[in-house]
Amino acid sequence: LLAFLLGVGFVFAPPLLSDDLYRYLWEGRLWLEGLNPYRLAPNDPELTPFRDDLWRGINNKPLASIYPPLSQLLFVAAAWFGGKLWTFKLLALLGHVLAVGAMARMTASPKAPLALGLNPLLLSESALNGHFDVLCGLALLLAARALARHRYVRAALATCTAVGLKLVGLVLLPLFARKPRALLGTALASALLVAPLAASRGLSVPGSGPGQFAAHWRGNESLFALFDWLSRQFFTEETAPLAARLIAAASLLLLCMLALKRALPPVQAARLLLWGVLLLSPQVHPWYLAWLLPLEVAAGGTAGLVWSAAVLCAYAPLDLWQSEGVWRMPVWLQVVEYLVVAVALLVDPRRPSWRRPLAEP
Repeated sequence: LLAFLLGVGFVFAPPLLSDDLYRYLWEGRLWLEGLNPYRLAPNDPELTPFRDDLWRGINNKPLASIYPPLSQLLFVAAAWFGGKLWTFKLLALLGHVLAVGAMARMTASPKAPLALGLNPLLLSESALNGHFDVLCGLALLLAARALARHRYVRAALATCTAVGLKLVGLVLLPLFARKPRALLGTALASALLVAPLAASRGLSVPGSGPGQFAAHWRGNESLFALFDWLSRQFFTEETAPLAARLIAAASLLLLCMLALKRALPPVQAARLLLWGVLLLSPQVHPWYLAWLLPLEVAAGGTAGLVWSAAVLCAYAPLDLWQSEGVWRMPVWLQVVEYLVVAVALLVDPRRPSWRRPLAEP
């Protein structure tokens, strides 16, 4: 109730920090009109009759949708319930409240649901900006807990829910490795959820949202910036970005293999992999922290909470973006953000670790 009351004031405020909300509602509206946002980018001539204030607020208009099917269902629901900005923001806030209630049921500690429910970043990203990423974070936590209890059907459903909301859910697939049938079923179901992003419009097509995101987008990165610098020392300007992404992917794969080799408990392994994804990613929007925070507070960690404050530095270029359409974060500010995160990791006694605990939690 307290989380809802603190967040509801944001619902009727303009989405100051992100314009993703306009695309969410636009894509939900297209589905209701019988049109496919995976195939049609907002600036497609076929959609000219639909151009209105909602369309004008969309960024990256030449690119088709990058959001998986379960996210699209949320967009459709918001469009069907009126299609207003506050409609979607209210749904996102209710998703945040749902995550808080689930956390309260999963842990005996009163601190965990408080840390999740009253986190300023999560409240603003849901109720102000309309992001629903905390639902993905909740699904990741539920999947890891189910794996720890050997409830593979429940774990598969939670993992597929995470994948259907955001592709980051795929990072949990290696944790099914010791149960081949569960791994195969979860992987096939996840592939079906991912397929519409590539099937409607080839990833190599210039207007492909997923293709452009995977190949070119960067912002507020940490270790990836180092990989990019190293790549530029040995590769050409054209091939260095691809090399940096391959190094990041290989590093994440190595982290997965290490977690499996050491037979880490699923919750510990999932938390370690989520930290790896965020630290290795070429793009870290503030709302991506919502993928990690449910696992973080359930484990009693504090470094993720510190990062949820430091990551607000990523909004520093917002004025320049709104005036000139350029997103350029000062390097010194980026360094400060990740120095704070590094210190928080070092001093956190419950920081993510690849060491197997002496006893199962």
